[in-house]
Amino acid sequence: MADVMLDTLESTGWLEIAGLNPADTQRAVRAAQESGEPLASVVRRLGFLSDMAIADALAKAHGLTRLSAKDFAEEDPAEGAINPEFLNSSQACIAQINEDGVLLALADPSVPDISDAVALATGKPVTLALAPLADIEAALARYFGTPEDTTDPTHTSSADDADAEHLRDLASEAPVVRLVNDLIKDALANRASDIHVEPYRDRLRIRLRIDGVLHDRESPSASLAQLVVSRIKIIADLDIAERRRPQDGRARVSISGTPLDLRVATTPSAHGESVVIRLLEDRDSEVNLHNLGLSEKDETLLMKTLAAPFGLILVVGPTGGGKTTTLAGAISTLNTPERKVISIEDPVEYQIDGVTQIAVRPAVGLTFANALRSVLRQDPDVIVVGELRDQETAEIAVNAALTGHLVLATLHANTAAGAPARLIDMGIDPSLLRSTLRLILSQRLIRLLCPKCKKKVKGQWTAVGCDACANTGYHRRTGLYESIELNAELLDMIQPGLSALEFERAARKAGALSLADDGRAKIAAGLTDANEIWRVIGEHVGPSA
Repeated sequence: MADVMLDTLESTGWLEIAGLNPADTQRAVRAAQESGEPLASVVRRLGFLSDMAIADALAKAHGLTRLSAKDFAEEDPAEGAINPEFLNSSQACIAQINEDGVLLALADPSVPDISDAVALATGKPVTLALAPLADIEAALARYFGTPEDTTDPTHTSSADDADAEHLRDLASEAPVVRLVNDLIKDALANRASDIHVEPYRDRLRIRLRIDGVLHDRESPSASLAQLVVSRIKIIADLDIAERRRPQDGRARVSISGTPLDLRVATTPSAHGESVVIRLLEDRDSEVNLHNLGLSEKDETLLMKTLAAPFGLILVVGPTGGGKTTTLAGAISTLNTPERKVISIEDPVEYQIDGVTQIAVRPAVGLTFANALRSVLRQDPDVIVVGELRDQETAEIAVNAALTGHLVLATLHANTAAGAPARLIDMGIDPSLLRSTLRLILSQRLIRLLCPKCKKKVKGQWTAVGCDACANTGYHRRTGLYESIELNAELLDMIQPGLSALEFERAARKAGALSLADDGRAKIAAGLTDANEIWRVIGEHVGPSA
């Protein structure tokens, strides 16, 4: 019986029995080799399998009986003959002793020499069995007690680690896994862009951001808060023992056959960790500029600028304002056989055939700036930069526009008129901007009135609410745009100390329409209402005059 288990070069066959996928198997084996830990301990620590699943698989692989909690004696059957520290470190426990011998429960049959040691100490033959680690630890605590509580801060780390391991086991159980999977499925089915998981004293609040607005969903019990958060952190490969600092992670999952990239951000709060999950669905459908909500004037202006051989086009607005979709529409327009188009994105959201798309990976040194330098050696005609985040990236992009490339980029700025001043503040030479900047497009996303229930009141369409729109009165979104074409007068204004307010006044004088103007036009067309425009841009607008 001892020879059944004592193979320190343990097989990974039991992981296949447990249903662990090849990628996670390789990762666990590599971690075991690097750390020197037994493979079963690594699999448990990484949260790949629950205690029960590990015990079941190991029992089948080694032909051993699988014990449950009820199979352990109420009191120490060895009557103190075995050192409890030795049993704890070996993840083993004597479950029963009778005249036929000792029934020894193991959490991991790869631990060497334990069978012989128990046989020597008890003077009886040993029969091995498998049991979940949690059942073994519970029996040992019942037999020998637990270490006394202490306020010594040196004990905090080990207590936290033990708690984290226990949480990992619980969070890997089927009910919690199913709950989190169902949460992501619900978000996907309702076209949500984000999932908010927020713990409070008496509840775990779940909200989905749908069409830019948060909506409450059915809340799980507050007792599940830590388990739900731990499961999400396991998916995103975050440290579940670290609850005092914010963490960011990513995951690639498949829900009902739909591949998703998840961006996970955690932050400590008064009642636990608050988590936000951004859902990024693979999109391979071509985006058509005609369908984004651009006015005829703005679309004509954009198309004219896209036809230029070089220059800089900026798309500005807040996070979640639809800038990536607008860039995808522009790329689709520029994607012709005679042009080489290269984009640098974080992440790649739209898969566009014929375009070389690069996803930045800061962890390995592939930043926007580094990728942009590499792109310039690839002989591109059009370069798309997902975001001008810093001076270095912005300088390279502006110089690329100066040397014969058409460059499209996004920038965080509140208005189109504020973009030049924002770049100057980042350290960009105003003279370079005067030589390269061609068009600035600012945008937001607004909700469309639900076509099934919208109602005309006093000559204006307004939101009502029905089953089709979940009683919100709105369904799906469109873009709200303003654009500024850089004429000679506006280019001359791009100097150190540029006032965004003065630049905007000059742009309006030159005929540039504002976001509010576009909002009025969309209200008049019955696409949205004044309340929605107010929500998005904070301006009261009425129908077009």
